[in-house]
Amino acid sequence: MKALTILSTLIITMSSCNCQKKATETAMATSTEKTETMISETKEGKTAQNFPVLVYESTSRGYYKKITIENNNVIVQNAREELAKTKVLTEEELATIEKAYKGIDVKELPNIKAPTEKRFYDGAPITNLEVRMDDHIYRSTDFDGGTPPKEIEDLINTILEIADKTN
Repeated sequence: MKALTILSTLIITMSSCNCQKKATETAMATSTEKTETMISETKEGKTAQNFPVLVYESTSRGYYKKITIENNNVIVQNAREELAKTKVLTEEELATIEKAYKGIDVKELPNIKAPTEKRFYDGAPITNLEVRMDDHIYRSTDFDGGTPPKEIEDLINTILEIADKTN
């Protein structure tokens, strides 16, 4: 009887692990689809550019801001319960974002040190930058809203300027 109980428990455990593996693979495939390419329109027509999805998120008690740059659009959400606003980026805005992005080594994002620590005592919102490309997600360490690390400061300020035009 004990052997039967152990055997049935083992079978159930193995089958649930397999289901979890399939769910993870599906989530990875969905993430990859989102980061394919960004299409920028030019006077000659559409040209595909390999550009990652950029996600800026800043949060604290009573404050929330999420800015996503994806597929020639900027999507801005200023509160958790608010619907996001979407705006198509102009060629000039895309060029500005690309220029600011080119100076960043995304593989080093998790190693960047925040210049200040006001977020530890609610002196500033907790903020981070996420870069989604191919099948990887590179996330910066948390930093204080309004005081980004020097390495990503230009990109953060560019993203915030463009998002402000959306409101």
